[in-house]
Amino acid sequence: MGEFNELIRNFDKIRDYMRDFYIYGFKSRNDFNRKSARTYDNEKRRIESYMGEYMKWSYTKSGKNSFISMDCSKIPVNPLYSAWKSKAFTSNDIMLHFYLLDILNSHAKIAISQLTDEICEKSHQTFDIQTVRNKCSEYVSLGLLKSDKQGKSLYYSLSKESFDGLLAIAPGLAAAVSFYQGSTALGEIGNYIMDNHTIENTLFNFKHYYVAHTLEDNVLLDILSSIRNKQSIEFENYNEAGNLSSTSYGIPLRVFVSSATGRRYLCIYQPRIRRFFTYRLDHIKSVKAIGFCEDTDKYLKILDKNIDKVWGVGFGGRSRMEIVCMKLYINEQKEHYLLERIAREGHGGEVLRLSANVFLYTKEVFDTNDMSPWIKTFIGRIIQLEGSNQAVIGRFYNDINRMKEMYDIG
Repeated sequence: MGEFNELIRNFDKIRDYMRDFYIYGFKSRNDFNRKSARTYDNEKRRIESYMGEYMKWSYTKSGKNSFISMDCSKIPVNPLYSAWKSKAFTSNDIMLHFYLLDILNSHAKIAISQLTDEICEKSHQTFDIQTVRNKCSEYVSLGLLKSDKQGKSLYYSLSKESFDGLLAIAPGLAAAVSFYQGSTALGEIGNYIMDNHTIENTLFNFKHYYVAHTLEDNVLLDILSSIRNKQSIEFENYNEAGNLSSTSYGIPLRVFVSSATGRRYLCIYQPRIRRFFTYRLDHIKSVKAIGFCEDTDKYLKILDKNIDKVWGVGFGGRSRMEIVCMKLYINEQKEHYLLERIAREGHGGEVLRLSANVFLYTKEVFDTNDMSPWIKTFIGRIIQLEGSNQAVIGRFYNDINRMKEMYDIG
């Protein structure tokens, strides 16, 4: 039986548990069927340790449901960041880290062979030169060290571009980091800096704070890297229930963010069927770059040319393009604000005045279904609704008829 350890090697596992069981709070221990119940209990203990006071529970018919509960407008720092600080490490990782920085602090620069000898001498442990070189290379990539090749030997030194140095030049940087950690993607980077320099966020609260985004930030980083490098990708995508996965391919072009829900979507182009598609970021498990795509800019221009016909994030629909026509009654004298609202929210749709107080709104979109919530905000003013997607139009009238029956309206 494995011993319980609070630290983890695989972040994907803890992310899935947090999302499926605790962010949404719909599942109980009885719904867990992937592995043994002990596995669930271990993951639950880890998450309780990370989240502390934010863990809550309730009893339902299916059993005890544990979930994470917080008022996002009042928390100074996203508590889910703690999951990123739980990565396991070996004793050699710790030993090398401290001895390496301590030795470099007393040398302007030092050759890798001498550095290895001094580490072995101080630690009374044997490290081969390749192990030390790998650790140094990792720290060079993180910006902690600098490397310099002289002859056949590689020399290392501490980087002088530290955050402390920048903070001395620009004291307001601490406030900027406090704002960054809660306001944009990959905010956990700012949170790491705050932890290492004992900075507390006492300035900012965020009304729309989508804390669960941090669980998918590693996926986002891989996607953004592929977009920047114009790489095609292969990614593993889960269905809504989370019990089926599929592998998809495409050219990543944009990441859309819903202004209503904060949900993030990956927009890709699939050349084989010549269509754009969007996928929810929180349903993507992993992303892998599979090669350079020289036509990326061409597909990006096509997307930009058609973006005004995307109402939400959908490129679906039975046909490539659909038409929606909505005839509205609007009192021109008293309700001019409604015309202003249509101009502001209507995604460039055409508005024609047919007669006194009667207007026709027409819009060409990829997916009429995405428009449904917006169209329904005009119930009571809609004289007639028509469109090329008869399924959506029919559903609208069915909903109206059901409401008439429910409220006994003749």
